[in-house]
Amino acid sequence: MNDTDASQTSPEDAFEAGRERLQRAIDGVQARIKALQSRAEIAEGEANASRDSDEDRARLAEQLDAARARESALGEAAEDASRSLDEAIEELRRTLGQDEESA
Repeated sequence: MNDTDASQTSPEDAFEAGRERLQRAIDGVQARIKALQSRAEIAEGEANASRDSDEDRARLAEQLDAARARESALGEAAEDASRSLDEAIEELRRTLGQDEESA
């Protein structure tokens, strides 16, 4: 642009050029805001998924502990039942042995 062009620019043209530059700047800021919002939403989703995973792991750990406790209790019950059966078998043998001796 030469001096005569600058002096021939009307105030309306200068205003319009300024308005267009301002609009481009606003559009750029809005695009950046949208990108940041999108990244924030992704990060929030990942944080929620991580929290859900942590809760799932904690729940599964509790269930595993409970299953192990049940397993232990069942093992003890099986041992008790086995001892009781052994005692009953022994008692039957003694009883049968006495019956054979009496006969």
